[in-house]
Amino acid sequence: MRRIEFSCIFAVRKRGLEKMIITPTNRDDIRRKAIETTTEIVLRDGNLTVRMDDVAQELSVSKRTLYEIFSSKEDLLVECMQKHMCRMGQLIKDEISREDDVLTVFLKHLEIIVKESRETDHNRFSDMDKYPRLKKMFLEHMEEMKVCMRSFMELGVKQGVFRDDLDMDVVMLAFTTMGRATSEVAKKGTFDYEKLINGTMVALLRGIAAPKGMEKLEKYRYKSNNRS
Repeated sequence: MRRIEFSCIFAVRKRGLEKMIITPTNRDDIRRKAIETTTEIVLRDGNLTVRMDDVAQELSVSKRTLYEIFSSKEDLLVECMQKHMCRMGQLIKDEISREDDVLTVFLKHLEIIVKESRETDHNRFSDMDKYPRLKKMFLEHMEEMKVCMRSFMELGVKQGVFRDDLDMDVVMLAFTTMGRATSEVAKKGTFDYEKLINGTMVALLRGIAAPKGMEKLEKYRYKSNNRS
């Protein structure tokens, strides 16, 4: 992790500890790196393990310095989620603009999910109730994602990778139900997450795929089954 460059910083020593003074020059750097660091911890370990002390230590600043920028841990988490949602949204838009069809984008994201699953805590959002503003933002984002997902699926129909006789309301309900069930099973750890994802999502995609989409799915399944 690149070290933060602080200019115009005054260090005051008290009882042998160094105290960081926030200046207009370093405030934005600290905010940016705090958001990046906290996001990494949340995605890896979950909200419960995020401590302001840990973030402060990573940035080599005092916890008091962080609280001068973020009034609470929830404020920091809210900014992390905002940044992460914007980044992921832009990533999907960029991929859609580069690929021939939305199913290819979908399968690429499945590969990312599977790759990261071994290092992911699937109980990540189990403590969301402790952060009402964060939970509200997350739920609103999920509703927005449903709208985007529907547009995504409708575009796939136009591109010929999904069947044109689909009841889109039923399809969206199926994805929502499958997603919730997969998440709950993942938390219990009773199934290998990679097999769980490929066994549920790919099966669902095969049910709605047109012949063009089926060809892509079979290539994906072959690649998954032969992954070393």
